[in-house]
Amino acid sequence: MGRIVVISSLAFLALAFLGIGLGMYFFLKRLVVNGKSVLDEPVNEQTRTDKMGLGELLVYLSMIALAGVFVVQIMSRGGTGNAILAKIVILPPIMALFNARKRTGKAMIALVVSFMVALFLMIAYGQIGLPPKAPELMIDDKPITLTQTSVSDLLKEGFDIYIRDNDSFSNDYDEALSSGKIKKYQANKSIFIEKGFHQDSNAVSYAPYLLGKDGLILGGIALYGDEIKETALEDCKIIQFKLDEDRIKAAKSKAISYKLNGIDLLTRIEEGTMRTTFGDKLWSVPPAHPVDSTQLWYGIQWKSPSDHLFWNEYFSLIRLDENYHMIDFELVGEVARDD
Repeated sequence: MGRIVVISSLAFLALAFLGIGLGMYFFLKRLVVNGKSVLDEPVNEQTRTDKMGLGELLVYLSMIALAGVFVVQIMSRGGTGNAILAKIVILPPIMALFNARKRTGKAMIALVVSFMVALFLMIAYGQIGLPPKAPELMIDDKPITLTQTSVSDLLKEGFDIYIRDNDSFSNDYDEALSSGKIKKYQANKSIFIEKGFHQDSNAVSYAPYLLGKDGLILGGIALYGDEIKETALEDCKIIQFKLDEDRIKAAKSKAISYKLNGIDLLTRIEEGTMRTTFGDKLWSVPPAHPVDSTQLWYGIQWKSPSDHLFWNEYFSLIRLDENYHMIDFELVGEVARDD
């Protein structure tokens, strides 16, 4: 329903702009001044008709480009009044270019149409945005992209999928494997994932699906198949990956590496490195003088203005100890869908 509302409102706006443009064209075409249609008559007081030089043109275009940068920043913040503010910013340099030479009604129509197209695109960008680039998780130098990497992709890379019995709990994975509480999936398409998008709120020690390699449980995962039908486990996409302190220690003991967009998650995680790598996607950092360890965490998000209505989105939470070493990690991919 949300997609229909956004698309319908943009379609209505496009039709309104089209109506304004056509209405202005036919009105000026019928309006006659000094025996000529206003479309062929000057509409400003400028008398210069010579061609604009390259240097002069670059000055005006640079002004428009600079205003355009501000407009993009304004529209990316969202808000109901931002389109009006964007118009106030972009209109003066455009009018300066228009009035730099003698212009006819046709030129004015072209300017108005161009402005409405630009305004429509800015509003559409403010409502829908562009798809964020998915973060890359590297496990033992093997890339995993949430919402894109499938279970079958992981199996081909030498990973294993383990399935936990319902309601069983265990941090002793060797015992759980030997007792059958956790079983290695045989990749025979015998298990299907229910339809719809479902994140896993369980701790790793309760996670129903686990990722492993060479007999070592690496972390908990959540899977997504389809919105309207059940999907074989092999064909599902990875939408969530979790680590707890126990699995982090196990990975270190086996020299398993974890990296997020190139940042080594198993070494001290510095704020400067995080800011350099993630920029404005880093929405939360530990305070300079934390009161206790509960304040030691990083929050990262890869979002668009439309949330997950049109594009996939991604979120990560990294909890730290007093030495700024990771003790808990979660990376989640929100599949684009109309809730």
